[in-house]
Amino acid sequence: MVFLTNAPLVNGLTEYIKRNSISFHMPGHKGGRLLSEAFYANLPKYDLTEVPGLDNLHAPAGIIREAQELAARAFHSDACFFLVNGSTSGIHIMMMAALKSGDRVIIPRNCHKSVWGGLILSGARPIFLQPEYDGEKDLFTHVSPDNVHKAVQDHPDAAGMVLTNPDYYGLCPQLEAIGRILAERGMKLLVDEAHGAHMIFHPDLPPSAAYCGADLWVQSAHKTLPALTQASYLHYKAHNSRDKLLIERAVQLHRLLQSTSPSYLLMASLDFARAYMEEHGKEALDNLLENLIWVRKELGALGIDTMEDYCRPEIYGSDKTRLVLDVSGLGLTGPEGEEYLRSAGIQAEMSDLHRIVLICSIADKQEDFLRLIDACKNMSREARLNKKNTGNYEWKLSISREIPKQMLSPKDALEKKKEFIPLSRGAGRICGEPVGTYPPGIPRFYPGELIDKDGVEELMEYRRKGCSLFGLTRDGNLSVIIDD
Repeated sequence: MVFLTNAPLVNGLTEYIKRNSISFHMPGHKGGRLLSEAFYANLPKYDLTEVPGLDNLHAPAGIIREAQELAARAFHSDACFFLVNGSTSGIHIMMMAALKSGDRVIIPRNCHKSVWGGLILSGARPIFLQPEYDGEKDLFTHVSPDNVHKAVQDHPDAAGMVLTNPDYYGLCPQLEAIGRILAERGMKLLVDEAHGAHMIFHPDLPPSAAYCGADLWVQSAHKTLPALTQASYLHYKAHNSRDKLLIERAVQLHRLLQSTSPSYLLMASLDFARAYMEEHGKEALDNLLENLIWVRKELGALGIDTMEDYCRPEIYGSDKTRLVLDVSGLGLTGPEGEEYLRSAGIQAEMSDLHRIVLICSIADKQEDFLRLIDACKNMSREARLNKKNTGNYEWKLSISREIPKQMLSPKDALEKKKEFIPLSRGAGRICGEPVGTYPPGIPRFYPGELIDKDGVEELMEYRRKGCSLFGLTRDGNLSVIIDD
């Protein structure tokens, strides 16, 4: 293998691969395990362009159109658009298609930061709702149907709502109930289903947005299916004759926001992932779910809460393929547990202050889970030997209990002049760029919101505990708006 001295990214990837770490993170193909031999062998050759016979994503009439129609059928939508710019571009498309400048849109605070981009591009104004909070678990979950009902009563002019299904922890909101509330008012339901592309292929998993009244929804195929990173789907479903304009706008915006040089590698992987799941998905998910039953039993015996039976009124259910390890019972923070697993050759997707989140997919093997269990046994043993405290920490929260005061619309905030100051001096200033912990990428403050002292202390505490922050400069400075 050639080692290039002046190619740091290439060399870094090469060195990482040599470690042979067990991957419990996206992408769902887990190093290409499920890709067919022909697909894998032809990857470089699939990197083509719009030559005769290969169709055109921006005006599909041949094989791309056929592949999208097959995907729509598989995911129970009326139309499917292939996305090569990731689910972020799909969220932008669906928000711009359903919302006009000045429209009000209901947004839970646990939405991904890409929703901020959708607010900027659409010109919509947010009506923020705080998800329910579980004080025992120190966890924000989802908005309840009752709070959504109150929001639509308080804001009858709202055009729609953006909702996440499922979240990073695999928890799903009462999506169907919320969909009915919105439909009664003629409001659109837009769903970020980035982590749920697999759910429609197994009856024991929570229902997809396709069955819950969604008008538009986005799925990251690469998160849980055998597709390449950035390969995503945007789905549309008509509920009445007025929805014709919605699909027309979605088509136009898809052309606007996708690259004019779309990757055939990504599009081919979307087609492959759909075909694989239709032919083998149910059986493969059966096997994954069976493996996770005994994994959770083994980990529970170690004092690790896997949140297997977690239930609250605002939660419909949980995605049983998502493995969440609460290590606070071992006296560890999430980042400490994640680092321990990493040192044992196991790379998780993310951690918060209490939990480690592992993305499991049909590509995972039984020996991967055996190594995870062995690593957790050693982690539990070392934690006991170190005599660490067991869960008596006064930890801060990942999402504020109070919704910050909105001083400017997201679009107005974008256009204002900014300066960069130390995070510790941010209280009392207006936020200039989304800032929060990543993953999961949920903003603590959105641009245009007033930064308060509690929020600053919270972010600094997270950083001290080993969590990564997004929205800061390389020097750790915060973007704030300069007063006119």
